[in-house]
Amino acid sequence: MIMRKIAGIMVVAMVFTLTSCIKINPITNLNINVNIPYSQQVTVPQVAGDTFGVALPAGGIALSFPSTPLATNSQTYITQYNTSADKIVEVDLDSFALQILSPASQNFDFLDSVQLYISAPSQPEVLVAYSYSIAKGQTTLNLNTITSVNLKNYFIQDTLYLRISTHINAIPATGTQINSKTIFHMLANLLG
Repeated sequence: MIMRKIAGIMVVAMVFTLTSCIKINPITNLNINVNIPYSQQVTVPQVAGDTFGVALPAGGIALSFPSTPLATNSQTYITQYNTSADKIVEVDLDSFALQILSPASQNFDFLDSVQLYISAPSQPEVLVAYSYSIAKGQTTLNLNTITSVNLKNYFIQDTLYLRISTHINAIPATGTQINSKTIFHMLANLLG
């Protein structure tokens, strides 16, 4: 009985000694693991000299959308999540989707393929999403993302640029409006 009491006191003393020597701060090493969504509308560029619905020559043509700026609001997110630019470990493209808004009769049948490129000041343009086989009758496309590209240096800029490049087999309706939904995934450490 006395031996149990002595053993119990020794265990308590050891735990107290060990915990008093180690400074435990459970907040400093937690990871921030969040998705950050953006949405914007783009208009399909007009193809000069062609008429809606008319098939293009065999093989189709390449059609690139102009680069569109996207305000990252990265400083707002950095503050909101109690981190800093140097504590961000990685930002990748979690998902990218295109949805036709108008006209109601339009679908993505005019597309053979689509790629999404991202660039930023002092950063090269990189391919981050694509779809090379587009099923007929679709009004929403979810592109395959390349999550191995770390976009941290793009995200921490005030503005980054999205450029959609396509290969078309027919002319879409003039003024076709598309909503693009971009979701970035950020992994960072808290300030400590």
